[in-house]
Amino acid sequence: MNAFSSTAEARIGERRDSVERRLFSSGGIMYRDDVVEASRRKGMPYLKYLELMSSSTDVRVYYKTADGRRPSSKELEEKRLLPGWDLHVLYVDGKSAIEVYKRSQAMTDYELNQLLTLQAQGSFWKKVDKKAKAEGEEEPPPSAFGYEMELDNGSIRAKKMGNGLMVFDKRLDVMLATMQDSDQQEKAPLSVSGF
Repeated sequence: MNAFSSTAEARIGERRDSVERRLFSSGGIMYRDDVVEASRRKGMPYLKYLELMSSSTDVRVYYKTADGRRPSSKELEEKRLLPGWDLHVLYVDGKSAIEVYKRSQAMTDYELNQLLTLQAQGSFWKKVDKKAKAEGEEEPPPSAFGYEMELDNGSIRAKKMGNGLMVFDKRLDVMLATMQDSDQQEKAPLSVSGF
């Protein structure tokens, strides 16, 4: 499955080694404790789609302090949420397809705009108003995650989530929505059988 943008400028579509090299050189780390990582994954929107994904899918959860310093080992031993950022990256075939940036405190508008700018890499974001459909226009493609913004070329979608931002490949989003719909259609007859 090669369901993500091939543009070299965007961070979505970037290889795992490039993501990790940049993150680790700026003080970031990867969670290695299974219990801590599992607690960080709770409630993430990508979880319910993992069973629909190919075996080449891998999820990594990283941590980065807000001030760029490397966290101490004592800080990492604690089970509480550390001040800074958790970054969830879902890799498909070794390339980033979904990224969730989650801030431990309230994310500022400046931080949101900076994250969007990093993902846009020379393109621009446009807000999506799904209710305002022009006459004669086709229905928009389905979405597994829902989205509020899309790059002008339509390759990447984004959604603000409380103290975080989710950025994801449009083709993967559409594919997951279609697969989920198909799965639900398949299960419906069995579910209501006997009524």
